[in-house]
Amino acid sequence: MKKPVVAAIAALTLASPVEAQERKSVAPKAMQAVAPGLADYTDEVLFGDVWVDPALSPRDRSLVTVSVLIATGKTAQLTGHLGRALDNGVKPVEIAGAVTQLAFYTGWPNAVSSLEVIDKVFTDRDVDMASLRAPVTASLPLPASDTARAKTVTATIGPAAPKLAALTNEVLFADLWRRTDLAPRDRSLVTIAALAANGDEAGLTFHVGLGLQNGLTREAVGAALTHLAFYAGWPKATAAVAVADKVFKDMDAAQAAPSVESLTITPPGSLPVQGPAKTFTGAVTVTSPFKGTGQARLGGATVTFQPGARSNWHSHPLGQLLVVTAGEGLVQAEGGPVRRMKVGDVVWTGPGVKHWHGAAPTSAMTHVAVAEALDVQSVTWLSPVTDAEYRAPSR
Repeated sequence: MKKPVVAAIAALTLASPVEAQERKSVAPKAMQAVAPGLADYTDEVLFGDVWVDPALSPRDRSLVTVSVLIATGKTAQLTGHLGRALDNGVKPVEIAGAVTQLAFYTGWPNAVSSLEVIDKVFTDRDVDMASLRAPVTASLPLPASDTARAKTVTATIGPAAPKLAALTNEVLFADLWRRTDLAPRDRSLVTIAALAANGDEAGLTFHVGLGLQNGLTREAVGAALTHLAFYAGWPKATAAVAVADKVFKDMDAAQAAPSVESLTITPPGSLPVQGPAKTFTGAVTVTSPFKGTGQARLGGATVTFQPGARSNWHSHPLGQLLVVTAGEGLVQAEGGPVRRMKVGDVVWTGPGVKHWHGAAPTSAMTHVAVAEALDVQSVTWLSPVTDAEYRAPSR
């Protein structure tokens, strides 16, 4: 970061008065007059470098920024960043969903204090307010790890505050986190930003892990915390990075640890990773990987597809077994129709059969996938499933 700053200051020093006047600045006039050094950092580093860094999309950067401003009560800066968020593709209903999310994680006063600013921006932008009042159902499936989380809440919070434990399980996670006004990935991004901005390291540990389950990558988490440094301060950002780094290292250590047990229980939601873009379309999270020991060739994992997400075409040398545990999905073997899968369905695909599977367009889906390896190979990945193939009539 040092070189861009030095180059920027040098350029400003060497520029002629005419060039300096022609250079467009996003820094407020008061900043340029009172703190020109801060104005230079604003133009050259924050908006000239950080905001354009492709490690995080402009839309995601706006979500992080708006979340931090609301979470920390900085409503004076909210107007401009709400406009930027809308320009960057954040939908009004997603902003409304973020405010609702932040009320639970940073308190009702912070959320309510932002509403007057949001209302004015929406009014000035001619946002259809009636559409925001449409009922939002809680229909997204809970992640595979939620059973373990709920048990932990009951055991740790329940004895001292049974009502809070019940609200946590029944309202916060069983309702708020399942609402469709904000995708699970974005809900995690908003929550991580808010917790990091307020220095809530204990809550951040859990939510970084949940964010990875919901489709955030490690790179995205790191980029979000870097972005957050400019809006919540370096101490909050560096403390949050230390938490995220520990989560990442713990996951790597658990994944690398050899298993010598004759009986292994894999916890739900453990070792979450994002399904790679080269083999999946859309947001896919792979958790709880397992592999047989000794001479066994059996292995698999729990896979959660967000609505519209699916695998590439692929085949398995010894076939594959799927057990659908949540939501509704689609599956197709080459030459056959697209068929629907629902909770409880057990799907067998024969050896060498080219096929694909994933979530339905409007519903997430989770399944346990099991396959045997032949000569160390359990799957052969092929081409992506096109939109036309995915949206073919199903039965």
